[in-house]
This record gives sequence, structure tokens and C-alpha cells, in this order.
Amino acid sequence: MSSSVLTTITLSLPSRLRPAVSFLFSNLAVAALLTLAFNQSFMRSILPLGGWPVAWPLISLLFLLNLFICQLFGIGRLQKAWLIILITISAVSQYFMLQYGVVIDKGMLINAIETDSHEVYALLSAEMLPYFICYLLLPAILVVRAKHHTASPGRKLKQYAFSMTSIISLILLLVMTQYQNLAGVMREHRSLKHQATPFNALNAVSGVVRSEILHPVIPVFKHYAQDARLVPAAAKPQLVIMVLGETVRADHLGLNGYHRNTTPRLAKRNLLNIGAIDACGTATAISVPCMFSYLEHDNYDEITAKHSDNLLDVLQRAGVKVLWRDNNSGCKDMCNRVEQDQSFALDCVAGECQDSALLNGLRQKILASAQSASPMLVVLHQQGNHGPEYYKRSLKQQKQFLPECENNLLVQCQTEQIINAYDNALLATDELLDNTIALLQSLSDTYDTSMLYVSDHGESLGENGVYLHGLPYWMAPEAQTKVPMLMWLSAQTVRRNMIDTRCVQHNAEQAGSHDMLFSSLLGWMEVKSAAILPSQNIFEQCSGQTIAKSS
Repeated sequence: MSSSVLTTITLSLPSRLRPAVSFLFSNLAVAALLTLAFNQSFMRSILPLGGWPVAWPLISLLFLLNLFICQLFGIGRLQKAWLIILITISAVSQYFMLQYGVVIDKGMLINAIETDSHEVYALLSAEMLPYFICYLLLPAILVVRAKHHTASPGRKLKQYAFSMTSIISLILLLVMTQYQNLAGVMREHRSLKHQATPFNALNAVSGVVRSEILHPVIPVFKHYAQDARLVPAAAKPQLVIMVLGETVRADHLGLNGYHRNTTPRLAKRNLLNIGAIDACGTATAISVPCMFSYLEHDNYDEITAKHSDNLLDVLQRAGVKVLWRDNNSGCKDMCNRVEQDQSFALDCVAGECQDSALLNGLRQKILASAQSASPMLVVLHQQGNHGPEYYKRSLKQQKQFLPECENNLLVQCQTEQIINAYDNALLATDELLDNTIALLQSLSDTYDTSMLYVSDHGESLGENGVYLHGLPYWMAPEAQTKVPMLMWLSAQTVRRNMIDTRCVQHNAEQAGSHDMLFSSLLGWMEVKSAAILPSQNIFEQCSGQTIAKSS
């Protein structure tokens, strides 16, 4: 008789006919379910490490730990609710680990919290329904319908104490007898702790609750680079457009030697292509604040970054006009104190725009600010190559690589189809950047113009079963950490500052990371400050007297 038939019979039985079980039996059943049904990603990772001699101590330990956590409310009315919470957390965690190869940690949970409605919708699919019916709804109903033995409170307490003591003793015995195997594997494969369900999710929730709710650290806002000032201006103010890319990996740009020409328009432009640089993080929620902060990757702290002046604040205080346009999930608090303009999105369908809309009305917006004769920085935050629905990031006429994956469950598509959709999105970015340069050229009578393009992080496209992004930095592949950076400088800008472009390219390649952006953009915008680090200012020693250097 199949398990589904047994389940149906069990659920249909009236309470008086259902067999009564102990609380411990329910907890054993749920612990077995958590260990065997909801840890497929964990199992797949440990079996290749040495087969069952290595796997069985880890699986046994995980089962005992799951049993321990199931027993936390083992004799109270909260037990059923607690078991359902554990099943829910485990089912959701496993779904995304299996479908996208992600791991569950605090950073991934923060990414999920900051995800907007469009991104949530992109992750929904019809395949979720049977999965959650099987792995969540049916187990939850069984837990709710379970009939437990009645016993006096004293007897329940004795049984609970005995079972908890036994579980703890078994855990200690297993750890003492298998310490070398367990410790060795966990030291060499730290990612396993992010795959063990439900502890990965519980640890992530605990971390967010501790840092954001129970003990939020709200430091006094720090004003940074208060000495920042513009150097004497030339005849025309500067205009720099910074295009902040999304989810673009450096090795898929034609300019970087990729076997496909994903940058045909840019290939015809006179650019400074910096190549692949190190991203500050593997997710937008980390990378964007880090990119605009004065902090570097090695000492980056989110709380400090969000409670301090960032690059945009310093530029604005020095006298630079700053404008932010966003076609993504927001600026992650980096544009809170500068002008934000979403008027470009008024004609977009259901509030979701192609990146080309970022240029809508931008020329008029810039010219309206020209009367002040102040230099200007415009930041265009792209949707870029945001997945999993890469095919939505390009228009029909831009698609050169077919067929595309049109399923948000990437694991169900062939790798070639995923890459086709991803590369077509790059063609859309290529067109956007080319049109941005054309816009800047059209404003050359009013401004000395230039453009910077840099992506926030990269993307995994199925290598080793990993999709999307957001892995902890220490375990993330270069596909997620290496991003492109390129610059376009008008001939007027080069002459204005007597820029040695080969020197700039050399300095940028030496700096090689997002860390260079703070100092370099201050120098680029002709802002002078002691906060500019010579080692991170790519214009240092590469220009004449006008462009700002560290002081």
C-alpha cells in the first residue's frame, strides 16, 4: 500500500479510531523527516567526500540534533506549532537550495527580506505547488491530526527529562567517538553548515533578529571627508554618468575576450576597458553600500556604511549635483540624501521597465540643472542581468542567441538556453551604454562628459549546480565575484585634465576592485580631500593640474 494511501486513510479516520502516539514518537518522525527528506543538498555534498564512512557520522549527528530541536517543546501545547514551523522553514530552505544551488545564511536572508515584489514574482512557478503540497502541507496536516497519549504532568515531565538526557548523551557519545572525522570534514568544508536544514535557516534568522531587532546598533551618524571641496572649475562643468550594472560577470563580455560578441556597439567605442575587478560582495544588498562607502572590502561593516557619509554625500557637500535613477530594488540607503528621480518609469508596464527607460527624459533633466554651472553625477541603477528570468531583460529585436530559457526554474533548462538568455541581456546593456555615450556626446556644448560602467556582482549560470548569486564571499566562485568595469572619456575631458589614459588604465588594473570607486570618483569629479587615498585614486599621477589628487 502506497504512503499516499496510508496518509489519506490516517487523515480520514475520526479521532477515536486514530492510534495514539507519544510526543517522543512524533518528534522522532519529524526529526527523521527533517534529516532524510529536507537535507538532500547536504547529502549530495557529503557523500562524495568519502562515501558512507564519512557520511554516516554526519547524518547521525544531524538526526540527533534535529531530534533535540524537535524536543524543545516536547510536552507542551506549543509542540505541534513548533514542529510545523520547523517543517515550513526546512521545506522552503530546501526548495531554493535544490532549485538554485544557493546556501542559507544571514546574508541570503537579508537579500530575501530586501527583495521587491517583481523579484518575488520572478521566483514563483507552477512547480512549487506539488512540491509544497508534498513536503509542507501533508506533513503539517499529519502533525496537526496526530493524537497523543494522555498522561499526568508529572509523568510527562519525567519522560521529557529522560528523553532529553538520552538525546544529549547520544550526541556527546557520537562526537567523542567520531571527533576526528566530524571535525576534519567541518574544518575543510565550512559550507556544510549552510546546507544543514533547518539549522542553516534558524541560524540565519537568529543572526538577523539579534543584529536588527534585539540589539540594533545605531551609531551616531559620521560625517566623512568634511574638507571636500571642488578645485577651480574649467570653462564648462563636468558631467559623469555612472551606470551601475546588475549581476554581470566579467567573463561574458565580448570586450573581455568572451567567445561571443556580447558588446558589438561598445567594441566600436574608444573605451578604457579595465577588465575583471573584484566585487565588494556577491549580492546587491552588500555590494552597493560597499561600493559607495569609504570603507574597503576587508574592513566593510554594513552598520557603519549606512550611518556615515558615502561617496554621493561627499560629492554633494563639495558642490556636485547628484541624481539617482533606479530600475532595480532601490539604492540600499546610499541615495537617501540626494535627489532621486523615478519619472522615467511612468510609462512602464506594471511598474517594470526595460533599462532603456532610464534614459527617458534624462537629457531634459540634465539641461534643467545646467543653469547652476555645477558639475553633475548621474547614477543609473540597472535591472541588468537580474535572474532568474534573464529572457525578460532583452527585447525581441535584441535577441541574437536562441533558444532562450524562459523558465524561472533554471535547473529545468539546458545550460545553453540559460546562457543564451543571459547573453541576450548583455546585448541590451551594450545598447544602453552605447546610447548613454551618444547622450553625453549630445551634451558636449554644455558639459565635459564621461561615463563609468561597473557591475555590483556576478552570477553563477549552473556551474557545479550553482545558480544566481549571493554565496558567502569566501566560498563564492569567480563567476560571482569578478565583475566588469569600463570607462568612456570624451576628448574634451581628456584635454581638460591632460589625462594619460594608459596611466589611468594601469592604475585601475592595479587597484583591481570596487575599493577604488570612492577615491577615484572624488578625483574624477575634481573634488579635493585628504580622504582620497592615492593607492585607490586611478587618476593619481595621470593628469595635469586640474583634476583633483589626494592632499
